Amino acid sequence: MTIEQILREAIQGEADAYELYTSAVDMVRAEHIKELLGELAQEELGHKVALEKMLANPSQISGQVAALQQADIVDYQIADHLVARPLGPDSTFQDVCIFAAQKEQESHQLYRDLASQNTGEVGDLLEAMAKDELRHKNLVEGWYEDVVYQEF
Repeated sequence: MTIEQILREAIQGEADAYELYTSAVDMVRAEHIKELLGELAQEELGHKVALEKMLANPSQISGQVAALQQADIVDYQIADHLVARPLGPDSTFQDVCIFAAQKEQESHQLYRDLASQNTGEVGDLLEAMAKDELRHKNLVEGWYEDVVYQEF
């Protein structure tokens, strides 16, 4: 795959995730869950915009990749072993966090797998994209922890 193809597919993936979260807003009843889903949708939209900027300005890709590669991101694996329920009208804050964290983990793993099959600029881009998905997963898992620890 070329860098352009990778970016186009990643942009579509972010658009799909945005649609998933915005359609879930209409599905759930609780206002605070609607707000969380709206935040998640905006995160995905932000990813899409960043990828579109890379696609429009290929000369800036190496700088953005380098910045992502330098970020210190740890996978805390909080939601990895939790059971994700499909989102529905009665979804709780925790349900949404677990669902979203596992979606981000899937994206992270997809990019990692693709990175392991590529070298050079393409491999570096895919590895950076994997790291960005992990950053997003950490954000969602942080929200999850905030709610869990507030209840105890």
